[in-house]
Amino acid sequence: MGGKGAVLLVALLVAASDLAAILSCSAAANLYATALPMKPKASPPPQIDAGHGVGAYLPLQGNVYPQGKFYVQISFGNSQNFYSLDIDTGSDVPWVQCEVPPQAVYPRPPMDKLIPCDDPRCRALHASAGARPCKSPERCDFLVQYVDDSAEGVLIADTLTLRLTNGSIVHPLVAFGCGRWRNDKDRATTDGMLGLGSGEISILSQLSSQGVFGKLVAHCLGSRGGGFFFMGDDMLPSGKVTWAPMTRSFHYSPGPASLFWGNQPLGSNLMVLLDSGTTYTYFGLQPYNNFISTLNGHVSKQPLTRAYDDHWLPYCWRGPRPFSSIADAQGYFKQLELRFADGAASMKIPPANYLIISEHHNACLGILNGTEEGLQSNINLIGDISMLDLLVVYDNDKQRIGWASADCSRAFKSATYPLE
Repeated sequence: MGGKGAVLLVALLVAASDLAAILSCSAAANLYATALPMKPKASPPPQIDAGHGVGAYLPLQGNVYPQGKFYVQISFGNSQNFYSLDIDTGSDVPWVQCEVPPQAVYPRPPMDKLIPCDDPRCRALHASAGARPCKSPERCDFLVQYVDDSAEGVLIADTLTLRLTNGSIVHPLVAFGCGRWRNDKDRATTDGMLGLGSGEISILSQLSSQGVFGKLVAHCLGSRGGGFFFMGDDMLPSGKVTWAPMTRSFHYSPGPASLFWGNQPLGSNLMVLLDSGTTYTYFGLQPYNNFISTLNGHVSKQPLTRAYDDHWLPYCWRGPRPFSSIADAQGYFKQLELRFADGAASMKIPPANYLIISEHHNACLGILNGTEEGLQSNINLIGDISMLDLLVVYDNDKQRIGWASADCSRAFKSATYPLE
């Protein structure tokens, strides 16, 4: 990914000593409001009886490099149109670009689809985004502030079309934002964001509250691009899954961890967040400095030369011969490991999950200094690159997070999907 680098959709983290103060939606949101004439209110969603033992499976497109995102095709409304939305487990608020050309992809909503400020769904948006109360009662305006951009719009209600694993098709009524990116036109390569966090406004929570399926979501991001994600606990495949308790916070976290480079410790009691809406991995200030110091010492003993022709990542190396694939480079580096739950749960990060082969055939480091990007110094964010070829499961019903090695390029067929 050239130029501006990776997508970073993590929240502005403002309370350095209190994880509970981390704002949800990979974003800290504020609201703006503009009065509109009185209108009929959007109807609340009805309950759906989809039956037991069902889920929804959706294939993914995209990659870490060069696209910097993984996205899914979702159909809203009666138009049968599909919208490409970034899947984001670090975000609650789902929204689609609309109203403002040239970014508009969703039709301008009629008045009866607008959700007013006193609607519980608007209050859920406010609670999830940490926003101040809206000033106009006529509609639920929002401004979602990301670290490197922001999105604005109004909250609307429309149907979402889902094909379930039992063959049925359901059309639940869901709330989502009708908005636009404010600054970065490059983001218009997809049509919006699919918030999959645990807040009440997320798509996952809305579908669960309507009885469509349980409050579980999982993704499998392919190292060669693509992959899949699914919702519903009946979709959990058989095989060995490593589980860690889900820390109660506004972000998905398996709790504090110790970080190792091979057997060398780099930090302990580190707060770790998992975020599929972020391309790269970001370490906090101290573990990042420890990692870079250790890495430089290791690399100095390898037949590698520092390369400076890739300007979009700070650390790149040239090998004895140009690297054509990760397989050519990974032998020069060691495995990272995060140990959760007092060492009972281990997440291994091999070189293939933190290196990128650039267009100049250099091996570039896909782990960055989170503090330089505006994150709290104690936050360690695990992004897409470090979750490649892992089935990562966010089980809100049982308050646990799990992961297992998997071939994410294979089509997911059923709960018998084999894990490695």
